[in-house]
Amino acid sequence: MKFSDQGIIISQKKYGENSLIVKVFSAEHGVYRGFVNSVKSSKDKAIFQIGNLISFEFRARIEESLGQFATVDLVKSYCSKIMFDRFKLSCVNSLFSIIDHSFLERENHQLLFEKLLIFLQKVVDEDEAKNFLTDYVKLELKILQTLGYGIDLSSCVVTDSEIDLAFVSPKSARAVCLEAGLPYKNKLLKLPNFLTDAKDEVSENDLRDGLRLTGYFLEKFIFEDQKEKLGIRNKLEKSFA
Repeated sequence: MKFSDQGIIISQKKYGENSLIVKVFSAEHGVYRGFVNSVKSSKDKAIFQIGNLISFEFRARIEESLGQFATVDLVKSYCSKIMFDRFKLSCVNSLFSIIDHSFLERENHQLLFEKLLIFLQKVVDEDEAKNFLTDYVKLELKILQTLGYGIDLSSCVVTDSEIDLAFVSPKSARAVCLEAGLPYKNKLLKLPNFLTDAKDEVSENDLRDGLRLTGYFLEKFIFEDQKEKLGIRNKLEKSFA
């Protein structure tokens, strides 16, 4: 088995004296894990940092075996550009951790990969947190949808209205309009405006509500029995609270 692709390194750990086991979220083949031998020089070590976009050839004797990343080249380093910004690093590391722990290996998710690349570029380019946190929340919604847990924000679950959507039901994962949801607002999740309307101005309260919304459903649907794997993501939410 052999193929060539590009991918983002989402995790790595040392194996033996000079080798690594690297996990990559690739463009056309999904998540793949494999050995990297003889990582000795500082240049080689720099290539295999989490958050780097690499091109590679993957080789394995049989399809089910743990293969090897060969002929690896660095395409772009994202995290090195934000290494002194703790909040931005928390954002990207949170996404890598969610993908690492929630996606099965060897399943193609090309659209999500493309959206992740766009997000990483935006994090590198933007100065203010609110300019990319809206995209962060939308990317978490895309992850939930890709895993089969889409949140329906198209219309009210009670009235079928498509206007004045203000809440999300924690039970049905569907939107609720203001009139129907107001009497039960303490039991519902707030729906931030930036998820239903394309507005330039986004308040910090909207961003907090967005993080709480996606965080709730990530925990409910994906990490219900392994909440410790949401550690990085929960720290991100608390740091913005």
